[in-house]
Amino acid sequence: MTDNVRVRTPEHQHLIDARVREADLIKSVIHTYIVETRNLPFADRIDTERRKAFATPYFDHLTGIENAFVIAQTTMKISDVIWKIERQRRDDADA
Repeated sequence: MTDNVRVRTPEHQHLIDARVREADLIKSVIHTYIVETRNLPFADRIDTERRKAFATPYFDHLTGIENAFVIAQTTMKISDVIWKIERQRRDDADA
């Protein structure tokens, strides 16, 4: 059997460090997005461009790949939360 060993390159570690460093801001952006879009239809809330446009200004202090990575992480986490809310809404409607 062959074992795969994953080695983090300095660049990958740098991106992980950026995500960890920005964790509190990421959580805040997610919460703010959920609150500010609560009255929009699901399709509008989940829209990728809307999520990206919303998150981008919060991370202007980051540049290059760090900026892109943290924004991508934020928009994915927003999507996770929105889908969780939508699943709960559907479960409640079915009950």
